[in-house]
Amino acid sequence: MSPAEPVSSIADASRPNAGRIYDYLLGGRHNFEIDRQAAKQLMQKIPDMPNWLKVVRWFLGEAVRRLLNEGFTHFLDFASALPTMDHIHQIAPKGTKVIYSDIDPVTVAYAQDIIKGLSGIAYVECNVQEPEKLLNSGIVESIFGNQKKVALGMNGIAWFLPDEHLAHALEVLYDWAAPGSKLYISDFEAKSLPADVQEVMGFYRKIGQPFYLRSNEALKALLGKWRIGDPGFRPLTEWVGVDSKALDPFIRKTAGGNLWGAILVK
Repeated sequence: MSPAEPVSSIADASRPNAGRIYDYLLGGRHNFEIDRQAAKQLMQKIPDMPNWLKVVRWFLGEAVRRLLNEGFTHFLDFASALPTMDHIHQIAPKGTKVIYSDIDPVTVAYAQDIIKGLSGIAYVECNVQEPEKLLNSGIVESIFGNQKKVALGMNGIAWFLPDEHLAHALEVLYDWAAPGSKLYISDFEAKSLPADVQEVMGFYRKIGQPFYLRSNEALKALLGKWRIGDPGFRPLTEWVGVDSKALDPFIRKTAGGNLWGAILVK
């Protein structure tokens, strides 16, 4: 979709959109009735889906805040979905440079409308499996200049990538980034899966986005030269400091045990 196309095509309310459904499940407002109906159908099968997505988004916020405290001012995020509900530019102070990206052109175009007028914030189309296309396009240089000590993000996308594609993306990003750069990543550990999680996997298979589950050890083997920084590779609920007593059963048995995250260091 080209930037010259009208906003009416960007905000197409005739068909549900994955990015807008995700926004609704997170409690956002950038969605239409058709998205809400699709989300409700999904929640009829998987009532606790919003809780799972919230934990993934909470990890993003925690990782970004830690990196901001370390002095990072440039963020390059992959598979960003709509930039709403505690996304990077909403957490970071004014002057922080942020490049969001997504493979879905409708999500990208709608997101560009959301961030319109924000200085130093861009949203571009990119397949995370081929980050070199974005890195070599001139877009990153136009926003970041010569700055390559950056914070990179692959949150909530690793489980949609086959091993070889995930390893390729991590290698390309490592080779491009300057020493001291960091990369936040989350993944879904393959262990005994509750029925609700199997429902999630079935839903994504039907829409052409199958899950590729792996063990934590298998993920670590794909990291290449990246090393795991403090506080290590931990369940997302530990990262965000959620009181386990306050978590509903779905999060305790799923996000608490299957969703893991780390901040990697070059």
